[in-house]
Amino acid sequence: MVIASLAALAAVAVVIPIALQYANRGESLPLFRLQPVLAVAAAPCAGTDLPDPGGTECLRLANGVTVKEVAAAEAVQGQGTGGWAVEVALGPDDAAAFAEMTRKIAAESGPRNRLAVVVDGEVLSAPVVGEAITGGRMQIAGSFTREEAADLARRLGEGR
Repeated sequence: MVIASLAALAAVAVVIPIALQYANRGESLPLFRLQPVLAVAAAPCAGTDLPDPGGTECLRLANGVTVKEVAAAEAVQGQGTGGWAVEVALGPDDAAAFAEMTRKIAAESGPRNRLAVVVDGEVLSAPVVGEAITGGRMQIAGSFTREEAADLARRLGEGR
């Protein structure tokens, strides 16, 4: 699973608060959080620890950032994985918080150099962060099918 900077993408979108997007469609807002990993333990999970996508590890997470604005979210073919991924462009405030958080995480050693992408209480990925990710763009990649990636993109902001 990979989270990567997409600074090379030149698309600029109008930022619409995702709460408004969902209210307009009569849907509930997904809780999209970016949370630093504090500790990792073997499954089964106890307390507030969350399982990783494979269910083999339990992640203890710091608070992190609750994403409030998504400028764009799109299902795409994963870079070098052959599978599907979701490209996400964050709104300006979230992008600044994300850049600062990834800068701090990248300076840590394992497992504190990992960042969990959590949607509606489920860890979608928890990759190692090697450097600060600036520009507010990222790719969430895992073992998604095309349909799963499209659904996640829609949940995070597509179809405004």
